Amino acid sequence: MKKFKYLLIACLAVTLFSCEDDDIVKLNDSEYVPASNIAGFGSTLEISKPQKAETITVSYTPASYGVNIVKTHKLQFATSEDFANPETFDVDASDNSFSFTVGALNEFLTETLALPVDEETTISARIMTHSLEGVDTLYSPVVSFNTTPYLDILFAENTFYLFGDGVGRIAQNNKLKLRKVAEEPDDSWIIVWMEATGTFKLCSDVNYKGVIGKVGDPVNGEYSLGTVENRGEDIPVPGTAGYYTVGVNMATKKLMIEPANVYITGPNVDAWPASSVTEENRFKQDTENKTMYLTKSFLGGELRLHVTHPYISADGWWHAEFIFMDGKIEYREAGGDQERVNIDGGEKTIELDFINQTGKIK
Repeated sequence: MKKFKYLLIACLAVTLFSCEDDDIVKLNDSEYVPASNIAGFGSTLEISKPQKAETITVSYTPASYGVNIVKTHKLQFATSEDFANPETFDVDASDNSFSFTVGALNEFLTETLALPVDEETTISARIMTHSLEGVDTLYSPVVSFNTTPYLDILFAENTFYLFGDGVGRIAQNNKLKLRKVAEEPDDSWIIVWMEATGTFKLCSDVNYKGVIGKVGDPVNGEYSLGTVENRGEDIPVPGTAGYYTVGVNMATKKLMIEPANVYITGPNVDAWPASSVTEENRFKQDTENKTMYLTKSFLGGELRLHVTHPYISADGWWHAEFIFMDGKIEYREAGGDQERVNIDGGEKTIELDFINQTGKIK
């Protein structure tokens, strides 16, 4: 009964006004007051790697809508006072303050705002407040301060993801993770559909942290990779839509792109690499359907598929082996021999879809 009474009071407190452009919710004709009195940054905020675990507390006077309704305060930053391209810092407000570590702020400044390290930059901050759907979002007055981000990029050299408009980031669910090569810890690879135009970069975290690209032009098809000190530029796609194998060699800090070469080997063709690495055992590309396929008369037995690439040793074909089980592609990577799948002999088509990571026999 109490809950119903409070709900009724809340409903009576809300009056709706309709105008020609849209419907706006106004609460009791009350005055909206945005958050104010932001304090904690000072005119210069000193941050450094030795301080990364220390806590920064930013206080403020909360916004008011004139009635007691739910409010959410968020801290936003921009590199200009007009907030042309604001970014919201993923930190929650508690009462009338935000608390976060120096390391979290530095990561935000270097990864999200993409600020250069070891250079003093003027940052603008404000508090965004929102409430019920239809109620105006409020923005506090802007405060500005100087700070110098430091080098502490989240970077794991042997884990990479691709992202960018050239590799169909959205279509491929942002999970373009390079596969490890068995017994070759410096090498990794991925087969990815590349568009006819566009670029891509690498990152060492699925959330786009530790971003690097190329430094300079390719030499003999190889790109030199950026580092945490010099992240480099976007890497262009080859220019013809299709499946490509991207290989990374961290021993040399190089990257190479080549058309995807996938082969069947073993009992189904009664041959093993290198004698099985022939045109008749190589998967073809179906550009229209964005798949790869191989149609031929197979012998019965274990299904063994692998990729070739200059960074994968020719006599270690199984270092980049994969199969599909229950329709899903499974990679051997750095693990042991995979569970086996047998296929019957006869004329068949094996179809691989590296966008959806599926395989089938028909």
